[in-house]
Amino acid sequence: MKRSAYLSIGLLGAVAAWMLSGSLVGAARTDAPATAPSVVAEPQPMRVRVAELDAERVTKEVLVRGQLEPRRRVELRAQTGGLVTALPAEKGARVSAGEVLVELALEDREAQIARAEAEAASRRLELSASEKLGSKGMQARTQVKAAEASLAAAEAELERLRIDLAHTRIRAPFDGLVEARTVELGSLLQRGDPVLELVDASVLKAVGHVPQQSAASLALGQSVAVHLLDGRTAEGRIVFLSRVADPETRSFRVEAELPNPDGSLYSGISAELRIAVGDERAHFLSPAVLTLDDDGQVGVKTVTVDDRVAFHAIALVRAEAGGVWVTGLPAQTRVITRGQGFVVTGETVQPVAEDRSAL
Repeated sequence: MKRSAYLSIGLLGAVAAWMLSGSLVGAARTDAPATAPSVVAEPQPMRVRVAELDAERVTKEVLVRGQLEPRRRVELRAQTGGLVTALPAEKGARVSAGEVLVELALEDREAQIARAEAEAASRRLELSASEKLGSKGMQARTQVKAAEASLAAAEAELERLRIDLAHTRIRAPFDGLVEARTVELGSLLQRGDPVLELVDASVLKAVGHVPQQSAASLALGQSVAVHLLDGRTAEGRIVFLSRVADPETRSFRVEAELPNPDGSLYSGISAELRIAVGDERAHFLSPAVLTLDDDGQVGVKTVTVDDRVAFHAIALVRAEAGGVWVTGLPAQTRVITRGQGFVVTGETVQPVAEDRSAL
């Protein structure tokens, strides 16, 4: 009996000790400090490449695309009828003013002129006799007037025949080049038939159309630099500026004359006219740094002194190989050369300097 009591007391003590240890462990866990919350790192500013640029003074140009044309170009036509008997000038030949290009058969023109000369001489005698008789009162004044009219008609017919004879030789109206010929030996021509095309290429015209917003800055006599597709350049001056806009393009025709004494320039080739209209301060940029804002304006993104992105609308001054000169930027500025497509106006960025050669 005594042994059982001791065993019960022992078991009770063990249970009490176990329960006590559990409460202590719970208390220990309750009193333990809570785990510290994780710290969220703030986002770093976007890194962009920038180049520091200073404005430079540059010549402002009006750029016009056009072509070269001959100063004079004419299609010669027959002024009388006849058979082609000679062609002294071949196609492509250079000829001088007054030079015979085509000859027509004389036929009986010389005989007609001889008859007309005789008729005129006869009428001249009749008039002289009438005037003598009239001075003596032996002939009426009306008869004298009739004799004068007859003489005038005879002389007019003689002059017509002489002109017709002269037209049997078709001559060059100016120095030029025979560009095309539509007749051959034996061709029978009627008055008004085309004979050949003569071109004066000693001076060429660079012709283009100027936008209406640039027309007011041009004037007669201004120098023009003409750039050809083969890399050659030529200098000329404006000789014509239309005052009436083309109804379709609303642009104005401009012509500049270019000396071409050696014939090295050819009509019809494409040309670029560059007309200097002043100078202003501008920045030289690569087209790769240009971008658009939300309104579709072309411009450049820059970084301000407080490292924020700014957008500046630009205007083209002139184009060159490898880039363009533009206005609209501060005189001294940091242009974003890389990363401009990933940042927006007002955003803070981390600029990284880049060499100017990147532009």
